[in-house]
Amino acid sequence: MKKNHNIAELKQIIDRCDNLLVISHILPDGDNIGSVIAMMQMLRAKGKQVTAVINGTLPPYYAFLSGVEALVAPEQLEKAAYDAVLCLDMSDRDRGGEVWRKIKGTPLLINIDHHISNDYFGDYNYVKAEASSTAEIVTSLFVAWQEPLTKEIAEALYTGMVTDSGSFTYPSTSPQTMAMAAVLLEQNPDLEAIRENVLENVSFKRKKVLAAVLQDAVLAENGLFCYGAIDYEQIKALDAEGPDFENIIDHLIGVIGVKYAVFFRAPEADVVKIGFRARGGLDATVVAAEFGGGGHKAAAGCSVSGSLTQVKAAVLAAVHRYLGD
Repeated sequence: MKKNHNIAELKQIIDRCDNLLVISHILPDGDNIGSVIAMMQMLRAKGKQVTAVINGTLPPYYAFLSGVEALVAPEQLEKAAYDAVLCLDMSDRDRGGEVWRKIKGTPLLINIDHHISNDYFGDYNYVKAEASSTAEIVTSLFVAWQEPLTKEIAEALYTGMVTDSGSFTYPSTSPQTMAMAAVLLEQNPDLEAIRENVLENVSFKRKKVLAAVLQDAVLAENGLFCYGAIDYEQIKALDAEGPDFENIIDHLIGVIGVKYAVFFRAPEADVVKIGFRARGGLDATVVAAEFGGGGHKAAAGCSVSGSLTQVKAAVLAAVHRYLGD
């Protein structure tokens, strides 16, 4: 049964815990990273022992955030026991990747998220699918708990809100979103640093990845659908990794007339990671769910075993069925 616990219950549970693990999902994005950093800083300010995990390569455009230096990779963890694990921006337990192998015993799982596909895997759950971002939820929790906000916490959370709300333009942006953003702005976060690092500056390698994808991108379904791909050999040649693929799909969904986009990439010879974007009333989770994935109506993803050729053919057939209905 999918059931949220109330804000007071979450605070009571967290207050009882002295040694906590805060984890990001695999391939962390701005919302995920900002939420993890903010939660880590808030808990440490309360005198708690906190280990915070970055579950994948840190995208360089988030390196400006205060607190990133304290994040550790799963492989750096010693196997240890914790009172609780705070899972932020994770739709299911598997999104924690290899972290679970580094945990002794059965600590309490606290699940704070905004994905509509969340399966409420925590012992304590606080899932708000209507929220623009997990950062918005974390901000609202800090306000309700009367936890002090700092400039550093505000910068992390504002970065998370900006990235997951499309700079406050996605349909999930609500009066509550803007109210929480206003709370953060009271702490005078460095908006210039956020704009330059998150919205403007990208690596040259990321530009080359984008060029490779757009070179062979395809417009289909009478201009309604756009998709692109990058194969294992191209990825190896470019020495590309997780952060280099972020926002590539935005260039596919951003074509005039396109309402549905898919981005395929093969980080291994027999594994394909797939991103979906939808607008105009379409739902990105429908096809993603067919392949074991999930996410939001506007954005979803999955990982599928098989060659790029095989997986792409199967997914494109599923998209054709969906768009043809």
